[in-house]
Amino acid sequence: MAAAFGALAIACASTSIAMVHSTSVLAAGMFAEHGARAATRATRATRNQAQAQARTQPWWAGFEDASMGRLMAAAHGADEPGVAAAYIALKVKTLELVYLENTRAAVARQAALIGSGTPPHDDFAKQLAQRQLAADDNIGKLKAQRTSYLAYLAARCGMPQAALEALLADALQDRSLPRFAAEVPSELPMAVLANRNDVQLAAALYGANTDALAGGVIDTSGEAPDIDVPDQPLYAHAVMQARDQVAGALQHLQMQSDIANTAYARVVDARADFEASKQRRDRGDISEVQLMEDFQGLLLDLHVMAAANGELAMAWVLFMGNVGGASGMGNDTAIDAMATPQATQATQAKELPFLHKVSRKLRNP
Repeated sequence: MAAAFGALAIACASTSIAMVHSTSVLAAGMFAEHGARAATRATRATRNQAQAQARTQPWWAGFEDASMGRLMAAAHGADEPGVAAAYIALKVKTLELVYLENTRAAVARQAALIGSGTPPHDDFAKQLAQRQLAADDNIGKLKAQRTSYLAYLAARCGMPQAALEALLADALQDRSLPRFAAEVPSELPMAVLANRNDVQLAAALYGANTDALAGGVIDTSGEAPDIDVPDQPLYAHAVMQARDQVAGALQHLQMQSDIANTAYARVVDARADFEASKQRRDRGDISEVQLMEDFQGLLLDLHVMAAANGELAMAWVLFMGNVGGASGMGNDTAIDAMATPQATQATQAKELPFLHKVSRKLRNP
């Protein structure tokens, strides 16, 4: 039953992305080269060299994640995007579970502290009880989600779930999330479209030459000019459609990068605030109850950052699929809703109100 649920949960990843064409980290090298405007007459030779190297590196190598590599090897090429999505989601949910369990412990500490004293306000004990119940409920949901992703990965990799958990034991203890080893590009050379299966197929059908894509750029301005290929309007249409899909994936990647950077900045500030709170507690300026409130505020910001980084990793999966030309690839981001938590702070606050409901309002309780 768990395996069936996991397969259903990942299904839209397979439908949306299909099989990602072998591109690799070399695509990132092409982006950097374009940004530097380094290529002149040597552009074609450099691009050919990059494409030759790309054929020896899978697209997911850009994450530089040994555990992801082991999963891909075990899956033998079956549904690579779905495997990547499930692995990223599993890592995110594992990290969120750590933060929620810490939150529950902080709430329990507060309840113990006020049990023998005067609560900061009349409803505080009731609020703590509500937080405890909500934390327990969300922890149960996270554990169920983790189980579904593990079952899906076990099925895709053709191994018992216990063996899969042993394979991923170190990765799930590590609190870092998969991070693609490249800068988010501001624009791309049109030449990247030559990697896409649909563009290659259109070129073969209509007798076009993909070398003609060497000029121009793909950006997110929304002002892309029409492409005119004399006597080959269907090929031109295919190229423009591919360009629009890549531009959409690039825009999504840039947006998720901005969200992740904002979440990181918030965590930096929250850590500093919590360190200051510990010093105030040590001086007797605030109580231990207030310190636990501030700790829960930090945990909420860490939770949001984990979700944002998971969304960013997923955006790289979608982006590399679009650049590499996955068969049937569109600009569908249904995979985000399937395999990753919600990224926005507003949604996180709505789903997890118990974490921070009265935080920073109990000064000197």
